[in-house]
Amino acid sequence: MTYFAHFFGICLVRARNDRFYHTAPLPTIVLVIQDNDDFEKALGVAVDMGCQSFIVTEHAAGAFFNAFLLVHEAALQRSMEKRVLMLLESSDSPFLSTISQLFVPTAQALGAVQLYTLDISDGNPVTISPRVIDVIDTRNDSFPNTKSVNHFPDKFANMNKRRLRLGTVPYLPNAFIEDKPLGEGNARYILPPKPNVSAMISGTELWLVVLFCEIANCTTEIMIASEWGNVLDNGTKFGLLGAPAKREVDITLAGLYTWYSSFQHLAFSAVHSRSGCTCIVAKPRIIANWRTPFLSFTGSLWGAVLAAFVAGAFAVLVMSRSRQRILQLGEATRYTFSDSVLIMIGFFMEQGVPMPNELIASCLLFATLMFAGFMIGSSYNGGLASTMIVPQYEKSINTVHDLAETRTTWVGVTVNWLFSIQLAYQPDMLTLLTTFREWEEGEISRRAHERTVAIIVERMEYGHVAHPQMELEAMKGRKMMAEDIYWESVVGMCSKTWPARARFDRLVLDLKAFGILAHWELIGVARYLSFKSQQILRYSRETGGDEFTPLRMANITGALLILLAGLSLSFVVFVAELAWYWCGPRIKRCVADCLIKCSVRFDRKRARSTGREV
Repeated sequence: MTYFAHFFGICLVRARNDRFYHTAPLPTIVLVIQDNDDFEKALGVAVDMGCQSFIVTEHAAGAFFNAFLLVHEAALQRSMEKRVLMLLESSDSPFLSTISQLFVPTAQALGAVQLYTLDISDGNPVTISPRVIDVIDTRNDSFPNTKSVNHFPDKFANMNKRRLRLGTVPYLPNAFIEDKPLGEGNARYILPPKPNVSAMISGTELWLVVLFCEIANCTTEIMIASEWGNVLDNGTKFGLLGAPAKREVDITLAGLYTWYSSFQHLAFSAVHSRSGCTCIVAKPRIIANWRTPFLSFTGSLWGAVLAAFVAGAFAVLVMSRSRQRILQLGEATRYTFSDSVLIMIGFFMEQGVPMPNELIASCLLFATLMFAGFMIGSSYNGGLASTMIVPQYEKSINTVHDLAETRTTWVGVTVNWLFSIQLAYQPDMLTLLTTFREWEEGEISRRAHERTVAIIVERMEYGHVAHPQMELEAMKGRKMMAEDIYWESVVGMCSKTWPARARFDRLVLDLKAFGILAHWELIGVARYLSFKSQQILRYSRETGGDEFTPLRMANITGALLILLAGLSLSFVVFVAELAWYWCGPRIKRCVADCLIKCSVRFDRKRARSTGREV
């Protein structure tokens, strides 16, 4: 009860001919191994139902340990601190010196039981030594040391230099690896091995493993993967994520998130950080001064103004003709189309225009047009004043919707950035899935000046930003988006049966509670990135002293261009009209003569064909 009561359930695994029965008041599932029985499937069902600890008889041990890894790797349950109590019939059992991580009770004499544990030490091969923990004499209900002895000691209090295999990829400031002479590093290389050098591992995440091995007295072995990789549903395992699934390493750390697809095949450590995925995009440029007259209104508002202008001009034209017919006025009082356009321009420019008042309808019409022109003109003047003294910038990408709507290409060093949104159904996220591109860090650095791409950066938990290597000048031309594309919890990924996960999680939670991880993030950024880049990104959204500027010649560039265009167009039209009035009669006579000649020729041809004279 002392060592098993906190488990949700335990499993009693015995053979059919065993005489051992478990009667403790604990939730127990009994599995009896029989001939031609699918024990592996039954054990998998029991584990998924909540079996976290096991009591195994000697006759059932072979089948149990053969199925243990396969069952737990396939199970959905990921219980930590599993305990196995194994019952042997004699002290010379072969299981006593070959099965690690177990407690072995052995009958010493009638009514006495010896409790063993196994001490495991590094070596080639690994040394496994049984050690007696306690002797229980049940003849007189005597349990002298039971309450004072820990029958399940922590095997990770001292790992005796046993190895801890770590997988990672270089990812600053989370993971950094460099070669050191033998004896000067804190890890040794595996996959691929480097026999002549040692490794120095550091970074905000790898320091967790370094500290763990210092406390637990273990040896770190490092595997550097070429890519983040994945574990597919068809069983394909590759890259960093595939290493623990293939049991090549014990744990992997390199900015890994709580991805749903990875959770199906791996176990997650305790969350040690929070990360937000966002982008740095090109800073908007100041809009050209010639566009100043058009910035007072948006495109839709300009469309509304144009519609109002056309409707007003048409109304003035109709009113003029109706007024002439009703009042029996001469042709000189009728407004032409150009008169109607000029009247509407006068209203919108807040200028005086002739307004006939013989009819109440015309009074109402012109009063309405005057009020509308006054409102539109005043609004334009106010907008023009603000656009002329406050710098105007191009539209910027600030939100996820902006990034998706503009279909801007956003790039990262690995396609794993998409794992967090690959099951999303929102339209913006579906668009982002198609506009993402995977670039190597060197290519990102070379093309960092391009304004058509957004570069992924990671907003770390304590205010710093992890970014690809790029020039500071290129970084100064970019700014961070106002919101994250998504945020995730950062974890380590390990196999489902890694026995050190519970001890590692306690270390992570202790470090997080005492604020050590915040200090590590600061040190990692200072060592592997730079405070200059952090300042550039931190203040990238601030515009500095661009609130107000004095008016300059450049502010009226647009007006001057409009004046130049108008003068040029009027001159061209004036020359065309002069040419028409000077050459028009002659052209008309030439055209008439040509038409007559063509008609005569046509009639002659028709007469010849019919045999008649013209």
